[in-house]
Amino acid sequence: MSNVSQGAASATDSSWSSAGLHGPDAIREWQDWASRTIAPIDVSVRDRTGFAARWRSHGVGQLHLLELAAPAQRVVHRGTDSGSGRAAPAIQLIYARSGTLKTLAGRNSFAVRPGEFVLLDNTRFYQMEMDGAHEAVDLMMPLHWLERWLPDPERWLARPMPARSGWGAPLGTLIETMARGIGDSPLPRALIADQVGALLAMATGIADDTAADPASRHRRQITGRILRRIDRDFADPELCADGICTDLGISKRYLQALLASEGTSFVQALTATRLERAGALLGDPRAAALSVAEVAYRCGFLDPGYFARRFRSRFGVAPRACRSRSGRVQ
Repeated sequence: MSNVSQGAASATDSSWSSAGLHGPDAIREWQDWASRTIAPIDVSVRDRTGFAARWRSHGVGQLHLLELAAPAQRVVHRGTDSGSGRAAPAIQLIYARSGTLKTLAGRNSFAVRPGEFVLLDNTRFYQMEMDGAHEAVDLMMPLHWLERWLPDPERWLARPMPARSGWGAPLGTLIETMARGIGDSPLPRALIADQVGALLAMATGIADDTAADPASRHRRQITGRILRRIDRDFADPELCADGICTDLGISKRYLQALLASEGTSFVQALTATRLERAGALLGDPRAAALSVAEVAYRCGFLDPGYFARRFRSRFGVAPRACRSRSGRVQ
């Protein structure tokens, strides 16, 4: 790792490259850095021969800009799951420069193609599959900062948006310019961060969002808290709607109405989250020693038979078959 200190660069600027490192050493450093720095992230490299990757990190006011280049890999973001690290609450703006990022986030499955960006909550689980070499920019934005520009960030999560056309084009141009030469910026980086916020508001069309009245915003915020609670505590077999209602001070009828407006129910959302986590765990080589029953227990299912039936219904394949396919669940 090398710290950058010349010119207008910030003391928080740093970089790393696999060049000159033996393959296994480079992969280990890449994986260790991802798990420590970005968030609780697990990285599985597809081809361990000829591995080549690099990253550059920059402080931009309250934001953290990462420029990444890597070969084919799977990235599993564990959110607030227990582990060696915990994510500080933030929203990640992930912009694809080259290569497609096939993403599973919550109940949504989508692709982020070159010239598109997506917002993801870094306290929640998500998974990305990259089938080949790719380059991306990951801009981490503290939630309290982002809410100055997007009053309801929850509304825009897991929705790929263009950054090379329409009102997204100025944002994409700024991100590309920052990635190429933030150290040469003629302005203080805090001012550049404000430009990011303003352009993000334009790209999402927040100014024209007629649904952003206080009542609607409050409902979406409560819905977000319900879904975050499911994402956080899915492994608890005792997790139930009644307990969440008590904690949030709302009625069960109101909870059901909020989730129905999102096209789901508490049981559906909880089951979907558990199945998604189980699929990721079955595809993790480090979990190969776990039996299918143990995977089910770790994801909140008390009955392995019920788990197997629901898994097959969701993914069209039995859990053991999923594992034999290296866990590449789509």
